Amino acid sequence: METFKITENCLCLIFGESIDEEVNRKIVNLKNKIDDMQIDGIYEVVISYNRLYIYFNDDILTHDGLIDVVNTVNIEEDDVRMQRTIVIPVCYEAPHALDIDELARDNDLTVEEVIKLHTERKYLVYMLGFMPGFPFLGGLDDRLMKPRKQTPRKEIPAGSVGIAGGQTGMYPYKSPGGWNIIGRTPLILFEFDREPEVYYEPGDYIQFKSITAQEFDEIQQRVLQKEYDVEVLEGDE
Repeated sequence: METFKITENCLCLIFGESIDEEVNRKIVNLKNKIDDMQIDGIYEVVISYNRLYIYFNDDILTHDGLIDVVNTVNIEEDDVRMQRTIVIPVCYEAPHALDIDELARDNDLTVEEVIKLHTERKYLVYMLGFMPGFPFLGGLDDRLMKPRKQTPRKEIPAGSVGIAGGQTGMYPYKSPGGWNIIGRTPLILFEFDREPEVYYEPGDYIQFKSITAQEFDEIQQRVLQKEYDVEVLEGDE
């Protein structure tokens, strides 16, 4: 692990350049243990693919003091928190699956095969970024890979599920974007006045569950009425 002083109040911890589950496990372990220590002066700890950013009050803490604290943490020791898998319902039908036919055709698959491949895996949440609640997920089947669109759309509906290169992710808000949209979830992925604001965090897994267009409408209504509970699996369920 290397350290880099980003600004006078931000320390970056660098865990190499590879992107893999073992690196993510160490970063998540370290973040959780720093959070548990409740160090006076730290106001945010942010995870990325292979880095951890610690933002702090430089009237209370110093870079060197933080480095000394971090070096006391055993990142090889697994965190005791239970592994969570968040089940996200997704409609892969029109009008929600804007690019699924094109992706299937370009990858020599049927639409049914695209859905099967996309829903049969669990995806590790490596980080949140781009916009609040947007998860960058690892574990996409190589047969589903497709480059970003050359011309991004001016508007993608909130909840859209897309593929770009070897990644899959979800748009929490209506937004411009260049990902290939293969479905949409009726869930509201991020809400400022909800606890928690987002259903998942780095270190969690996401599994997509195929639903029909009718089920999409039904769940969407239940979500708006705050009558829908997101399914969360713990451990190896």
